[in-house]
Amino acid sequence: MDISVANVLTKIEEEIAKAKHASSPQAVREHIYAVRALCDVILHQPSPSAQTIITPQPTTTERLTIDADANGPSLLDF
Repeated sequence: MDISVANVLTKIEEEIAKAKHASSPQAVREHIYAVRALCDVILHQPSPSAQTIITPQPTTTERLTIDADANGPSLLDF
């Protein structure tokens, strides 16, 4: 089920307005948690434009040249 980003943004705006008019700090926190959940809904939706942008890059195998004073091919060799 696809959820319109515009609809979620509208709900976020509603929750922010409710948080601004909340009478207690606990009520503010509840509305902010709702905003957070709605943001997660948007962020976890696959983006159709992102799927078309990602293209595999050709891999090259290049050998790293090591100076005489280096400690070997590994960065962990001391």
